[in-house]
Amino acid sequence: MSKALRFFTLIELLTVIFIISVLVSLLLPVTVKARSKAGQASCVNNLRQLALAFMQYATDHKERLAPYITGGGVYDHPGTNWTRWTYPYYQDVQLLVCPASPKKAPLPTKVGFHLYDGHYGWNYDGTQGNRGPLHSHIDQPSKGYLVFDSGDQCIIYGKNCWENLMEELDLDWNSKAEGCNRHLGMVNIAFVDCHVEARDLDDFLAAPCATFELPWYIEWDKGMLQRGIVPFPYR
Repeated sequence: MSKALRFFTLIELLTVIFIISVLVSLLLPVTVKARSKAGQASCVNNLRQLALAFMQYATDHKERLAPYITGGGVYDHPGTNWTRWTYPYYQDVQLLVCPASPKKAPLPTKVGFHLYDGHYGWNYDGTQGNRGPLHSHIDQPSKGYLVFDSGDQCIIYGKNCWENLMEELDLDWNSKAEGCNRHLGMVNIAFVDCHVEARDLDDFLAAPCATFELPWYIEWDKGMLQRGIVPFPYR
C-alpha cells in the first residue's frame, strides 16, 4: 500500500511539473511580447524627443540641421556627432537609449557622444543641413525619415548602397542584438515632422525612389536601393 501510494504521488508530481512547463511555454511568448511592447513605447517617446531636438536646433540655425558651422574634425562631423550637437535641446543622455538594445547610454562628453552607437541613427544624407534649409529638399516632412532604431549613429553617408545600409543598421553578417529590428522585427521611426511610427523591417527598408525622394531623400548608387549580396537577419 505504501509503495503504491509513493508511486502514485510521484506520478502526480510529474503531472504537475508537466502542466507547469506547458503553462510557462504558453505564457513566456506573451510575457516577452508585453515586455517588448513596453520597451517599444519608451523607444517611441525617446525618438519623439530627439526629433524635436533636431527641429529645435534647425529653428535656431536657419532651418539647417547639425551642424550649421563645423570645424571639420573627427569630433565635429555632423553625422557621427549629432548627439553632441543636439544635446542642449534634449539634455538627457537616457533619451539616447533604446530599451531593447544591450548598449548603455553614452557619457555626455565629446568622446562619449562620438562613440555612441547601438541605439538610434540619423538619416544624415537625406536631411543634412549642409544642402540648405530643410524645406528646400524635404517636400513631404510627414513621409521623410529623420531618426530611427539603428546600429550606427549615422546612416548612409559615403557609398549609398544596400551593403552600406546593412552595415550601418547592424543588419549585415556581423550583426548583433543592437540591430535596428530589435523590437520583434519592427523599427521605430521619427519623421521630419516629428511624428513617430513603428514599421515592419521590410517596409522600413523599402525605397523605390531613383533619386532624392521620400522616405530616404537619398540618391542611391546606380539610381535605386536594391538588395545586394548582404542579407539581413530576422531575430
